[in-house]
Amino acid sequence: MLALAVISQQSWAAGARGTAKSVLAPLEAQMMSIASSVEQATAIFGDIATLRGENQRLNAENQDLRRRLAELDAAAYDNKELRQALDFQRTFGHRTAAAEVVGRGPDAFSRTLQIDRGSDDGVRAGMIVVSGAGLVGRVREAGSHGAIVQTLADPQSRANVFLSGSGLQGTMIGGPAALQLQVEHRLGSVASKGEWAITSGVGGGYPRGLVVGDVVSVTHSDAATTDAAFVDWVNDPATLSLVIVVLDFSPS
Repeated sequence: MLALAVISQQSWAAGARGTAKSVLAPLEAQMMSIASSVEQATAIFGDIATLRGENQRLNAENQDLRRRLAELDAAAYDNKELRQALDFQRTFGHRTAAAEVVGRGPDAFSRTLQIDRGSDDGVRAGMIVVSGAGLVGRVREAGSHGAIVQTLADPQSRANVFLSGSGLQGTMIGGPAALQLQVEHRLGSVASKGEWAITSGVGGGYPRGLVVGDVVSVTHSDAATTDAAFVDWVNDPATLSLVIVVLDFSPS
């Protein structure tokens, strides 16, 4: 190879050298093109790897932001619920005890709640349970440090109410979906959508003035003795985290 290199540089080999260059020029150009393509492909793969890493980093940051946002939303919800409960306790006029919801019944039909207050805190079976928004239900059973709350979603629940606009009386019937209301007929008055259903105190089951929900639909019939209505409950057992037990009201 050394001898070939020395010989190829001699002046008398110029013609052969030029001929060889002419012959090899297309091959050299082709090789340069292939090298350039390989370099571009390598650069593309490098860019793809970089973009993939950047995408993973952004996804991780996005998940972290979502988690923080969820935590902030939960904190805001808890603060709102706590403020409502404190406002309710200040204005309700009864002796109460706040309790945290620590469990929910496995039966989605009855929708019970487990709270962290029991007989050692003065909680007894039959006591009324509310939230800052309105009526939740009543204590079904109480242990030393906890109790089970039967919510209005239980089909066995009943509550006598009146409607805020028409003043009509009715009976609220529990259920896992929208609460049902049987509205008593009164000449010249018909229940209407948007009225608030509020406990009337009739029958002594609940104190007067607890908000239950708002009327979302009414079915009126002149031939019937009652009208049927559906009420959107102000409470959702699936999201309640704080409730209030009324300690000084004894249902009749």
